[in-house]
Amino acid sequence: MSQHDINPDSERYHPSKLERKEYIGIGEFFSLDLRIGTIIKVHQFPEMRKPSYKIKVDFGEKIGRLWTSAQITNYSRGELLGKSIVAAINLGEKTLPTGFISEFLILGALKPDGTVSLIEVKEKLLPGSVIS
Repeated sequence: MSQHDINPDSERYHPSKLERKEYIGIGEFFSLDLRIGTIIKVHQFPEMRKPSYKIKVDFGEKIGRLWTSAQITNYSRGELLGKSIVAAINLGEKTLPTGFISEFLILGALKPDGTVSLIEVKEKLLPGSVIS
């Protein structure tokens, strides 16, 4: 499942409806570069087919600041600013139909209706900290 649909009338993503994925091995998991980042900019992205934001995240001095697009409009822009989030930063760039380049993936959990709940970090960690 690469993309999800938000549908308040459906429980497509209820855990009881989701099959367990195949084993990938620990090596594949550790090849992911999962990092902590701080959201520093959030813009509306009305050109997208599904409601989305353009989001700029600070991953610290070594990685820098990267942009992504995310369907997390269940959060207000104000709620997102300053949040410490978890992201996969080595999945490659994706050029969206508008020409906007998404450079990483913000991680979240899907509620039964497909709404995203961000994976957040409660303790203040340095941007760029590694998830292990």
